[in-house]
Amino acid sequence: MASFDGPKFKMTDGSYVQTKTIDVESSTDISPYLSLLREDSILNGNRAVIFDVYWDVGCPETETKTKTSEWSLSSVKLSTRNLCLFLRLPKPLHDNLKDLYRFFASKFVTFVGVQIEDDLDLLRENHSLVIRNAINVGKLAAKARGTLVLEFLGTRELAHRVLWSDLSRLDSIEAKWDEAGAEEHLEAAAIEGWLIVNVWDQLSE
Repeated sequence: MASFDGPKFKMTDGSYVQTKTIDVESSTDISPYLSLLREDSILNGNRAVIFDVYWDVGCPETETKTKTSEWSLSSVKLSTRNLCLFLRLPKPLHDNLKDLYRFFASKFVTFVGVQIEDDLDLLRENHSLVIRNAINVGKLAAKARGTLVLEFLGTRELAHRVLWSDLSRLDSIEAKWDEAGAEEHLEAAAIEGWLIVNVWDQLSE
């Protein structure tokens, strides 16, 4: 039975985020974990899944993201209030990732991200992956608060401006990022996902 049996991290409000990291292979069935994420998003009442994607770059570091650059999807992070799933993807992508494609295409889930426009273009152009119902939470925050700069902030800065949360643990990990271990990197990913869940909840009130 699928379970999020990775490290569990305590958030600043006393709640916990349970994690799972999967190295996806051709025989890996990720659908049970996607179902658990969907269920948790429904239980929290907003049907939102926070997403972030990471890329391997087949072009010089000085080249910006364009439709013709050789950017390849390397991993995906999906978060709800209580769960954080980190998928490390194979190259090339296997057929079993059709479950991920279908998940992203669902009209019943709202996929929320930060500064996602380039990522959406690259997913569509380089992997024919379309996120059907995607929302840039920074743009939403800028409109709701009447502050244009919010649209262009990263996760940490956006959360700080909207929530005024205690970010000391995230700052501590990021300050020693190169020396931090895999578990601390996963903790940072879980914290960032949880922060955007709370940003989305506040803006959706």
